[in-house]
Amino acid sequence: MSRPRDPFDDPVLYDWEYRRRRDDVRFYAALADHQPGPVLDLACGTGRLLAPLIRAGRTVVGVERSAPMLARAAARVGRLGPPLRRRALLVRGDLRALGFRRRFGFAVAAFHSLQHLHTDGELDLFFAGVARALRPGGWLAFDTFAPAASFLARDPAARWAPTRFRHPATGRPTLTWETHRLRGRVLAMTFHYQSLDGRGRPHGPVRRVELAHRLLAPEEVEALLARAGFRLVGTWGGFDGRPLDGETEQHVYLARAPGRRNVASRRP
Repeated sequence: MSRPRDPFDDPVLYDWEYRRRRDDVRFYAALADHQPGPVLDLACGTGRLLAPLIRAGRTVVGVERSAPMLARAAARVGRLGPPLRRRALLVRGDLRALGFRRRFGFAVAAFHSLQHLHTDGELDLFFAGVARALRPGGWLAFDTFAPAASFLARDPAARWAPTRFRHPATGRPTLTWETHRLRGRVLAMTFHYQSLDGRGRPHGPVRRVELAHRLLAPEEVEALLARAGFRLVGTWGGFDGRPLDGETEQHVYLARAPGRRNVASRRP
C-alpha cells in the first residue's frame, strides 16, 4: 500500500471540506481589532483567515509551508482589488524557523496548526520565534484540538464517519471515511477517498491522506508559553466564548508576549 499523502497537497478539496468553518475567522478577527499594526498569520493555508483580515483593513503577512496551499492563497489575494492586495505579503516558511523581529502586534495560528509540530523541541522553536516576531506586549492567539477520551478509545481499525460527496475538482462521486491511531502523544488521522461508479459502488484505488496532531493538555500549553516568556491571558472552550473545561474538544488560547502591559478595552 502506498504512503498516505499530505492533506495540504490538495487545496481545492481542503477549501471545500472546511468551507463552513467560519466561527474561528470571526473570533480571531475580533481579537485582532484590539492590537494595532500588521498581523502575522502563521500557517495561513489558502488564506481562509488572511483574506477577511485584509478586507477588514489590516496588513497581513501569511506564512505557509505548503506550496500548493500558498499558491491558492495567492490566487485568493489576487482576486482582491489592488489597494487590498498591497496589504498582503505571502511567505513560504517553516513554523520552526520564523525570522521576524518585533514587527507585529498580533499573531495567530488558527485551526490546530501548531499541533503539526510533534515534539517539545519543535514547539519551543515555534513559540520562541513568535515571541521574537511580536512587539512587546503583542498578542498570540491559537487553538488546539483536544479529542475526548471516547474518541481516542474508538476502534482504530473501524471506518468512521463514512460520507458520500462529489469531489469539487474532478466532479466524481466519492466515498470518504476516517480511521485513526494513537502513536504516543501524536494522533494520526487517516482520511480515505475512493471514487464511486455509476451505481454508487466503490470503484478503483483508495487514496489516503494522513493528518497527525500532537495532543496538548492545557498545562502543557501553559508550560510551553511560559518557557518562551509569554503570559497566558485568556482561554476558551470554543469560539462562542464558553469556558475551557474537560468537556470541550476545541481549546482556544490568548497569550501576551514579553514586554509592557497591554490590556484590551473590550472582550472579543
